[in-house]
Amino acid sequence: MIPTAFLALAGLAVLAALAFALLPLLIESPERRGIKRRLHALDDLEGDLPEDELDRRRTRLREELSSGSDREGSVAMMIGLLILIPAATVGLYRVVGQPDGLSESNHQVYAIRDTLTQLAGQVERHPEQVEAWVRLGLSYKELGEFSSAEHALRRALYIDNDNPFIQVELAETLLFGSGGSQLPDEATALLSRAAELDPGNQKALWLLGIDAFQNQRFEEALVHWEALDTLLPDGSVRQSVREQIARARQAASGSAIPPALPADHPPIADEGPAASGPVFPVEVSIDPALAERLDGSETVFLIARASQGPPAPLAVRRFSVSDLPLQVELSDTDAMVEGLSLSAFPEIRLTARVSRSGRAEPAPGDLEGETGPLSILDTPRASVLIDRVR
Repeated sequence: MIPTAFLALAGLAVLAALAFALLPLLIESPERRGIKRRLHALDDLEGDLPEDELDRRRTRLREELSSGSDREGSVAMMIGLLILIPAATVGLYRVVGQPDGLSESNHQVYAIRDTLTQLAGQVERHPEQVEAWVRLGLSYKELGEFSSAEHALRRALYIDNDNPFIQVELAETLLFGSGGSQLPDEATALLSRAAELDPGNQKALWLLGIDAFQNQRFEEALVHWEALDTLLPDGSVRQSVREQIARARQAASGSAIPPALPADHPPIADEGPAASGPVFPVEVSIDPALAERLDGSETVFLIARASQGPPAPLAVRRFSVSDLPLQVELSDTDAMVEGLSLSAFPEIRLTARVSRSGRAEPAPGDLEGETGPLSILDTPRASVLIDRVR
């Protein structure tokens, strides 16, 4: 765990350095103020100088004003630095200032450093290049840092506001960052606009179908998912979409929605609320060497995702380190989003994470363990060992 004193001192140091480096970007230079005063002064000379001479002087001063300033680009660079420098400071402490970092491979450290350097350089060199902001946003999204991802993607969308790819990625980021099971209204609007601009956008069709399904607009869900089905090659992803189409058709006809897996799957536990669909038993444990560094109150998240399919969690459970080792049973009742559940996918991956902040978003210093692909039908019980530092 990072000492509080280090965080406080590092934070003050970073803020001081940023203030020193970036203050000139926020305060207008004397030269610019002087040029503006001279422009205003020309208004008082109307009638005293020929019109063509006034126009010539105004043009020259406006050119000086334009060529001498790139404030919008500088502010964009500042935003990028505000995002990247604090994260890099904490990451540097974890690698150099605490023994845990010494056990991680050198190539991981270099990869993190190179990625941060590359992204910072792109944002600094091309503050108005949409690709730089998109890449930054997608990188944060991949890490699960959805607030930072949202900021970068919003910046990209500000530059290119009719780009369906950015609209969809921002919509998905808003969904993941909300921590809820419903698409936020803004996300739905972004997806609808993206589908208008790009009717073949597969992720937009999938998410719009989910939104329609969970709001019991089953015919609308069918329209989106059947369109998606025509775009997909044969494989497990297409099979999962077709299973959702079958569920939507039954729901639209007024029939009960059946489970996607057979009823002879491992039985539901006697205790706790009744689960819908199949139950997947999981044992979660933690490496004793890592457990010694914790006080037991830290939050643990167990997350199931499709091995091949959308990145949104299929099931999430939350408990404390003091509960470990723990036997849990995941089912469709643990789903975060209606239509995205264990019964909809034949193969899953499991991740168990100790969150030092208590938040669902992963962060440096969290403890993690994960499995490879697991067949829900062929795996009677899964085990996840939390054995590494993120």
